[in-house]
Amino acid sequence: MKKEDLIQNIDNYLADEQEDEKSKNTLIHYKHIITMFVNSLPNENVTKIDLIEFKENLLSRYKPRTVSNYITIVNKFIKYVELATKSDEQFDFNQMKKYYSKNILKNIKVQQEASLKEVLEPIDLKRMLRMAKKLGEWDLYYIMKIIAYTGVRAEELKIFTVENLESNYIKVKNKGKIRNVIVRQDLRRELLKYCKDSKILTGYVFPGKKENSMLHSTTIYKRLKKLAGKCRGVKKDKVHAHSFRHLFAIKFIEEGGDISELADILGHSSIETTRIYTRTTDKMKRERMERMKY
Repeated sequence: MKKEDLIQNIDNYLADEQEDEKSKNTLIHYKHIITMFVNSLPNENVTKIDLIEFKENLLSRYKPRTVSNYITIVNKFIKYVELATKSDEQFDFNQMKKYYSKNILKNIKVQQEASLKEVLEPIDLKRMLRMAKKLGEWDLYYIMKIIAYTGVRAEELKIFTVENLESNYIKVKNKGKIRNVIVRQDLRRELLKYCKDSKILTGYVFPGKKENSMLHSTTIYKRLKKLAGKCRGVKKDKVHAHSFRHLFAIKFIEEGGDISELADILGHSSIETTRIYTRTTDKMKRERMERMKY
């Protein structure tokens, strides 16, 4: 395998991934990892030893889960380059599933803990909602309510427009899948009133500073962490990109929801992915056990 072949195929690979409907953020992540990988390699011919050294370097710098993600991306790219250089036909990602390469790296096994250390709990949400209301940060107030009652991703908040609120069902396309986001009637009424009071007549419910833009997800979570810091008893570490979505998943199952239904709501192709969102802390497990009666 030649380094030159790897370099020449980076843009082609990302273009094919884009055609496979990978999200913009995913493509940025892929480019970062692949560029880091290629830059770490010696010039000219690349050997398996070079790849192993790259893996060892990752293990010395990052957590196992991060390393596992990076190796998965690199392996996919290596297989892509080998297939692309062997054939002039249009690339098909289905070929990768059957293709074996002696150059791919063995991934590391990451044991999933049975319990999480910290997750956002209902009492945390109530405290943060009260604080947002007290400070008049109504956009954050409704953003928290939307995610906690619908399970949408932060980047999916863009589907919440004045026009889309005409219905309780909003279509969203993410990672090549289309699903309906279900908006409760009471939440829909609250959002319409918020738009009316805020004089938001059209477009995004949560507009950004620039015209026709939405509040960026990074800005949202920076503000949410700052809000958490003002709430008694709410740890800032609990507030992250998936904490409100995680809270929704736990609550949905507690209310008797089926995990296959939850997978549909969250937009997951695999129930195994959904199970990640239903994990709880040891404290939450103990409290449930103490409520048990025979």
